[in-house]
Amino acid sequence: MTNVKQIITSHNRSILRKAEPKEPDGKTCNCKVKLDCPLQGNCLASSIIYQATVTRLDNSHHETYIGLTANSFKTRFNCHKSDFNNSDKRHSTTLSEYIWKLKDKKIPYSTEWKLISRAKAYSTTNKLCRLCLEEKYFIIFKPHLSSLNKRNELINTCRHRKKHLLINYN
Repeated sequence: MTNVKQIITSHNRSILRKAEPKEPDGKTCNCKVKLDCPLQGNCLASSIIYQATVTRLDNSHHETYIGLTANSFKTRFNCHKSDFNNSDKRHSTTLSEYIWKLKDKKIPYSTEWKLISRAKAYSTTNKLCRLCLEEKYFIIFKPHLSSLNKRNELINTCRHRKKHLLINYN
């Protein structure tokens, strides 16, 4: 006969398993040419911390940027590409500001993307967003990974919490 602890543990395990972010259909990449995947075959990963490394091709100097996404990386990557191509979005992120500075000076560059970490977005049970906390951790304690990030990003509130507020339910 099972005791109460076993029942609760089993229930918690099943709830937590459902809450883990999963890639759609178990796929990790849907790029037409797998070698062109920006995240080395993991472009459909969600709830991740990623790093962009921008290397100037004229002097090999590089700058790094840490970002996060609760959606798939591919969605966020496409937003970054849009920021890089539309001058009206040049101030969307510090990464796009840097890319536009290079473009304005006609300096050639290359961008590499890397998955740094995975974390869960805002949880209503513990009122924490591990995703935002982990991004802040990398910005504070690993500044060599985030040379483009501004320190005022650390005081921003969690944007993932808003979708759980009652005001969003009609």
